[in-house]
Amino acid sequence: MKALTPRTWTSLLKNNDAAMLWQALNRLVTAHPLVRSAQRNQNNPTNPAPLFSTRDLTQDLYVTLLEKSRFDHYLSSRMSDSEIEREIFQIELTNLLIGRLRRQRPENYRIIRRINQVLESSPRFKAYELNGQRSRNSHYRHPTSLFYGLAEWPVDKRVRDSGTFQELIAEVPTRLRNRRLVGCRGEAQVIITSQELTELLVEIFRAIDSPASLNALRSLALSRLPVYDVTMTAIEEDSTNDEGQSRNRFHSLATTNASPEQITLRQEQEALARRAARDFLDRLSRLTRSHDQRTERFWRVLWHCYFDPAEPSQLSIAEMVGISDSSVSDYRRRIESEMRKLGFEPEQLRYFAEELDEQLRLRLKQLSKRREQAWAGKAVRPVWQTFSYNSLATLEGLPAA
Repeated sequence: MKALTPRTWTSLLKNNDAAMLWQALNRLVTAHPLVRSAQRNQNNPTNPAPLFSTRDLTQDLYVTLLEKSRFDHYLSSRMSDSEIEREIFQIELTNLLIGRLRRQRPENYRIIRRINQVLESSPRFKAYELNGQRSRNSHYRHPTSLFYGLAEWPVDKRVRDSGTFQELIAEVPTRLRNRRLVGCRGEAQVIITSQELTELLVEIFRAIDSPASLNALRSLALSRLPVYDVTMTAIEEDSTNDEGQSRNRFHSLATTNASPEQITLRQEQEALARRAARDFLDRLSRLTRSHDQRTERFWRVLWHCYFDPAEPSQLSIAEMVGISDSSVSDYRRRIESEMRKLGFEPEQLRYFAEELDEQLRLRLKQLSKRREQAWAGKAVRPVWQTFSYNSLATLEGLPAA
């Protein structure tokens, strides 16, 4: 790469010219092939990656070199301008870009490296140069000039237009994700085994029937693999198209509404809870051996203790139901014992209480109605005397039996 003129790297570092040094690093960032490739991909409207900023990359590179004291090392080791620029461009900047790609898109990065390894190591593939010569043993090869094909193909195999490759592999099925955990921490998934990846590449080659560049093969293979790299983007992100016009990207937010499956399960839980409320009242009736008067007392104690808006005291409940205070305590103990046998979720308890309240109102109303109908045919209705037992004076006024 051509060194800086007339301000050389050495002069910039000796004079500690931060502004000019930042501009020199920005020139290297803009010229790097990985950065230029990312800039081409971000202009694709179907690419979900966030917008790429060369200024941010330049600032990260500048801070990284300062933290590692690389500028002082360049001066102390008396490196030439070409050596400084080569080390920054080929080592420091490349490591920074690869590290960022590995953090932002770990599965994509891992699969691309595995595709390269399979194409290089498997005997089922061979490498081509643009002139049709084998180049597997070549030490210095650029990915853009390197083509791969099946080992069974002749050396002079015709290279077809790569623009039609996506249509040609439409019949190649997408692979299922292998969820087996691997790695030193056991957190990464296999995604696809090496043997299955080899078979996928073979199917792609047979579908396109042509050698293809390494970049094209990466894109074709990734389109048939379930790679899950989550990319965070702003909802109200604004970008610019090729004509310089602003366009808004609308993203569909994840809904907070329940799914159809959740709605069905909730309806089933509600139905079970409401049916359990009716069964609970029937169980109380069986505890009294279907004795109507005792069953009514059970229901009235249950209503006044748990559903009466007035929240009366236990003595008031005993007076309203017509039983003793100890009997109210016994009824409550037996009711709570039966309630503890119910194993409900918190959401089901709400439906259970609603249905129990409604059933108590309905059944107590039906009991009162039947009682009124039973006395409707009688001419004389018995009048029960009510007495107050608060003092002995009332007892003395009672007629002798």
